[in-house]
Amino acid sequence: MTDKYNYLISGSASKLYPVDTFFGLLSVSKDDVLEIPKCYPFSGEWGVPLSKHLMDKEYYPIPQFLDMVYLSIIEGKFYSIETNLLEDKIMDLWNSSKRIIKNKYIIVGMAPYGGVAVWGYEEKKSLIICWKQGKDVFVDMKDFTPLTPNISLADYCASYLKHNKQREALPPRNLFDNYMKQFTYRYLAFFEKWKKDDEEWEKYADNENVPVFDFIEESLFDGTHDKLHDGGLMKYHQAGKPKKLRVEWHIGKSEYSAYFWFEDERIREVFDKFYGAHPETKTDFIIRIDAEKRKYELALYRYGLKEPQVIPEDVYQLLVFKNKFEDYRSDNYNQERGAWIW
Repeated sequence: MTDKYNYLISGSASKLYPVDTFFGLLSVSKDDVLEIPKCYPFSGEWGVPLSKHLMDKEYYPIPQFLDMVYLSIIEGKFYSIETNLLEDKIMDLWNSSKRIIKNKYIIVGMAPYGGVAVWGYEEKKSLIICWKQGKDVFVDMKDFTPLTPNISLADYCASYLKHNKQREALPPRNLFDNYMKQFTYRYLAFFEKWKKDDEEWEKYADNENVPVFDFIEESLFDGTHDKLHDGGLMKYHQAGKPKKLRVEWHIGKSEYSAYFWFEDERIREVFDKFYGAHPETKTDFIIRIDAEKRKYELALYRYGLKEPQVIPEDVYQLLVFKNKFEDYRSDNYNQERGAWIW
């Protein structure tokens, strides 16, 4: 008997590169097809659901096949994709947990140049099911916009961009391929003392009170997130480049929360230079913390290096709270108020 789940279907696209769907169909069986809910346009955060509607049934099998045609508005091009889905990945995510899973989605992401992502998504974790390449295709505007059959594709796209004051610059062709690229790493949090005069880290003495790590959360450029607090991020795993991190720890009655935001191009440069042609290399993503001296350092390390390679401070912005009050912010911090709530 095929397992069935209670979930919703949604589309997703980056705010800078909006899309519109002609149709989007997910086959769950020979006789049952689910439609990606319309949203004009899809424009928001990559990997986050942007549309939803009530399903006819409460439970469905995991989709096995995607058939879709969508419009990349920034390009003025239609793309078509027909592909099988790896439903086992979603089943593993939703079956392995003993907790109550809320807000389950199958999300289809649409990018410029025909890139299509599918994610299994829930409140605490999401994962990539596949990243595929569609083909450009002709769609008659009479079929796409039957209420305004005489409008041209160019005028349709230009009207949207003008109305929403959207810039018309196309992204680099490999932008989303870079977003979706996977690397092997784990997070390691070290609580040490920063010796400013010597510019080096020193371990705590055995008789000193050492801070205690609580958990880490991540949001990545590949559209995934992990807020499970189950220790999985501290083990080697495949993941995209970090977009946002949250690290929590405590010492005595003092509770700390650190939030990191990574600059897109700069963290890409750091990862590409470090990994080179071997993204599968097991790497330690090191987070060094001395909250008392307000010193924080990120670094990458792999077997064979003499020292970890420090990530330059201009690659990320940092905000730290102590007992819910701001304790430190990096000199380059310019996030909007409340940006740490995610």
